[in-house]
Amino acid sequence: MNLPMNPFFWVMALVPVLFLLITIMKFGWGVARAAPAGMVLALGTAVLFYRSSPVALLYESGKGIWNAVTILLVVWPAVFSYELTCQSRGFDAIRRGVQDLTRHELLQILILGWIFPSFLQGITGFGVAVAVGAPLLLSIGVNPLYSIIIVLLCHSWGATFGTLALAWEALAEQSGVAGGEAARAAFLAAAMIWFSNFVGVCLSCWFYGRWKALKEIAPVAVLLTLMTGGGELLLAPVNATISNFLPSAAALFATFLLCRIPHYQRSWRLEGSPIIKEQKEAASGQTPMTFHEAFLPYYVLTLVTVICLLIPPVNRLLGQWRLGFAFPETVTGFGYVTGAEHMFSPMKPLTYAGTFLALSAGISGICYCRKGYLDGSGVRAAALRTAKKCISPTIAITCFIIMSRFMGSSGQIHVLSQGIVSVLGRYYVLAAPFLGILGTFITSSNMSANILLGNFQMTAATFLGIRPAVTLALQTAGGVLGTAFSPGCVLMGISTTGMAGAEGEILRRIVPVAAGCGAVFGIVAFLFLI
Repeated sequence: MNLPMNPFFWVMALVPVLFLLITIMKFGWGVARAAPAGMVLALGTAVLFYRSSPVALLYESGKGIWNAVTILLVVWPAVFSYELTCQSRGFDAIRRGVQDLTRHELLQILILGWIFPSFLQGITGFGVAVAVGAPLLLSIGVNPLYSIIIVLLCHSWGATFGTLALAWEALAEQSGVAGGEAARAAFLAAAMIWFSNFVGVCLSCWFYGRWKALKEIAPVAVLLTLMTGGGELLLAPVNATISNFLPSAAALFATFLLCRIPHYQRSWRLEGSPIIKEQKEAASGQTPMTFHEAFLPYYVLTLVTVICLLIPPVNRLLGQWRLGFAFPETVTGFGYVTGAEHMFSPMKPLTYAGTFLALSAGISGICYCRKGYLDGSGVRAAALRTAKKCISPTIAITCFIIMSRFMGSSGQIHVLSQGIVSVLGRYYVLAAPFLGILGTFITSSNMSANILLGNFQMTAATFLGIRPAVTLALQTAGGVLGTAFSPGCVLMGISTTGMAGAEGEILRRIVPVAAGCGAVFGIVAFLFLI
């Protein structure tokens, strides 16, 4: 391999990334507009400067499209399931159910702003948790601005292992990490994410009532962060797919038990809380749907996931069917080799997250129609909204993945990694989480950031001579922090609460928190992990 290692080639490799930064942050382009242009730039750089052949890039396009398909088969059913619940007014029933469970105002806020959004993040992702949680908080009297901020801070911990570990799988796929090193990376990432989870919850309580609120809710906050963050830490190295979903589901169930404790059944609220605007009365003409009927999609998803993934004989039987494609080895003009794949990124359809989501959406949709909560026109309306919401992510995800494949196979990521590491040396570890934060802010998705930078972080670790688990964990833990203020999630909250123009205020409240946590991650990794 004779890849040129000089400033000119570093800059050329950086051009597609700089283009995304400038167009999205400076000129306000959406990711669906910026991603295709960035992909074309990466293609041009690969051909003109890195001597990639058109045939090799055609193969990489095929790999990218297949990776995108496996991701989009999760995105579309997840959003459709959410839209069905909205169309049937199921979230009204969920809100009423929580208010019936407890009259403790701060506990209500944590249930609707943390526990339930975390549960949704464990299943759906892609801003759905914010779109649902923020208006639910608004409906019980939380100030619109803080209804968005609380959900953004408290749901983001699920941005790596949530959505049935879609972002983690993307990171593992793009970096090529596997086996014991993958388990170590998952463990380190989960430990950092647990910390950010606890910080988000404590800040939300602080917003509500400073020290008095923290003292009042401390037992609940500690117990539930142990269940969520601690549960994820235990499961992530063993089975990443369920490592966020099961602890979130368990924490949701635990809140029902906590609400039965007399201390949390009593009416409790702090007068003059800066985040409470008004207590709204229940709207008239509410759906007759019960809480458990509204939760049907999530009950079905939980049951199917447990049966298919946690019962070994069933899992082995269903996992025998795999889909994938073969690709030949390719070599650039500089001798940079991309190895052959006998079955590239195989998917197991019968144990796949998208299959579970589609099944739960289908069963719940049929039940809602038979109960009279939905009709044919309602299902069509939900399908149309799903298509409208998913078109932009579909374009962006596909183009980002192909762009990453172009940059990886041509050697651009290899050159860029060596360039940055040669400048920063071992201090690169301090910057690694901020790359994750930046990547997620640029792409509005931890998954997309992991796709874009996973190979970069892996290569950087190789140049530094440290374990790849460290840089990969910093990458995705940083992505979790970036999710808390990513444009896509912020816009989800704004659009469902009517807070247009509040983006700047939201960023001013959340960015310092993310930067502080990122600095802690980098310093700890530098002092203790390398």
